[in-house]
Amino acid sequence: MLQLALDGAIALLLVLTLGVGIRLHLALRGLRRDNTDLEALIGAMDGATERAREALEGLKRTAGEAAERLAADVEKAQRLHDDLRFLCDRGERVADGLAGQIQASRTPSAVRGVAAPSRPPAADLERTLRALR
Repeated sequence: MLQLALDGAIALLLVLTLGVGIRLHLALRGLRRDNTDLEALIGAMDGATERAREALEGLKRTAGEAAERLAADVEKAQRLHDDLRFLCDRGERVADGLAGQIQASRTPSAVRGVAAPSRPPAADLERTLRALR
């Protein structure tokens, strides 16, 4: 009888061990499946990271090209600004000279012996602009 009880206890323990083994097997299968999903996710993230890296390189190239174009535009604008400043200064001097001549011609006591410039102001301006370029 004791032998039968011990055999029954061993059989019960074997059934419980079998149940635990099946649960462990199912858990390991789920873990492998999750591991495969994790590997796929890591692969997708790696691809996304590489695409992001390429996009950043493209942005850097585009930004560098835009900076070069902007620098060229700024340089051109500076030259135009300098030309306009020169023209404005020259125009103011010519206008001041003309205003002085008009004032002198309206004043009866003014001396009329003022010498005319040897070149017209437009020719002087044109020559100066050509020399600047």
